[in-house]
Amino acid sequence: MFLGQYDHSIDAKGRVAVPAKFRPQLEEGAVISKGMGTCLSVYTIERWAEKSQELTEGKTTEELRDFERRIYPSASEEKLDGQGRLVIPARLRSYARLESEVTVAGVRDHFEIWDRATWQEYQNRLDAEGNGIPF
Repeated sequence: MFLGQYDHSIDAKGRVAVPAKFRPQLEEGAVISKGMGTCLSVYTIERWAEKSQELTEGKTTEELRDFERRIYPSASEEKLDGQGRLVIPARLRSYARLESEVTVAGVRDHFEIWDRATWQEYQNRLDAEGNGIPF
């Protein structure tokens, strides 16, 4: 499970440090894809396959074609380097508007990478709305 929020930087080569607590789950690699909103989603290889199956079930041929064309071409399979970093491809950095300061947020079965200012704005909005969180 991915939990917590961590502030990191992206270096000039597009690498971001993965929080140490997340690294053991990514030993087999990770899939980075466009996320909901202006962020990137990072899944374990196993969870990516499961999620892919879940999301394609029950779609019409046209819905499936559009979904597949949106998600799979932009996704990237990556491995952690020796320092526990992931390379984020330029096209995905551009999509999520990632410059240098990012927030890595655990979201149960995956984690997301956000531009830090965008993440903070999003969190401020959630806090203002309240949403009756039961915890």
